Amino acid sequence: MNLPRRTLIALSSLLALSALAPLAQAQETVIRVSGIPDENPTELARKYKPLVDQLQKHLGVKVVYVPVIDYGAAVSALGAGKIDFAWLGGFTFVQAKVMSGARPVVMRDIDREFHSVFIASSTSGISKPEELRGKSFAFGSKSSTSGHLFPRHFLETTWRIDPDKDFAGAPVYSGAHDATVKMVESGKVQAGAVNIEVWKRMEAKQQFDPAKVRAIWTTPAFVDYVWAARKDLPAETVKKFADAFLTLDMNDPAEKAVLDLQGAKKFVPAKAEDFAIIEQVGRSTGLLK
Repeated sequence: MNLPRRTLIALSSLLALSALAPLAQAQETVIRVSGIPDENPTELARKYKPLVDQLQKHLGVKVVYVPVIDYGAAVSALGAGKIDFAWLGGFTFVQAKVMSGARPVVMRDIDREFHSVFIASSTSGISKPEELRGKSFAFGSKSSTSGHLFPRHFLETTWRIDPDKDFAGAPVYSGAHDATVKMVESGKVQAGAVNIEVWKRMEAKQQFDPAKVRAIWTTPAFVDYVWAARKDLPAETVKKFADAFLTLDMNDPAEKAVLDLQGAKKFVPAKAEDFAIIEQVGRSTGLLK
């Protein structure tokens, strides 16, 4: 069948545009990252801005930070494909893995042996964990590894304290580590549990009055934070993202600044089996169904 010359030209134009479409889409690719809001928004913005710039430089595509309102929203957004990578705590990663098949990518060197700190008001009379019984207490987010899951686990297994029965009233959930410190400092609660890195940063920056709140116990080590990828991301994209972290160099001033803000000297590969203990503890405490 002989088609009119005008029709042939139109078809050729359509074919050319179709061939260019994938390239145009590739050029417009946007990587969306997010993370659990474990600190106040100002602190999170301070940490993420240099990181996003570094990722954009390494990946060669636009990288956008998408803030979320709480821990559960980060897990849901990753599962729904609204974000591509998320900085999650160990427990929120396990939730994301169970719910939507999220994959671990990289973690900081310090996250293989992380700790929580139990803190108490100076006027509470509390100097050791066994004295927490009958006192008011604050955790961070309910889904926090270092602000709830492991502190609860150690209270139950080491000190035989049931947080739901043995405190003065139900435990309070502050939503973020720095908020817990401030609640204890103000006397709103007598004690609490926080991420050790947040505690050390706030202590170094004099962001609380040491005459009003002090550390009383540091937990044994556990695995915590990890960058996770949504299930259906191409392997090549995940590898490039991992390489952006694994190649960060402390000898490069700009990259050192990123590492310093992340509280790490380097990033290391993460595997799903690294978080098996968290899933086990999550199920034993009833926090993971």
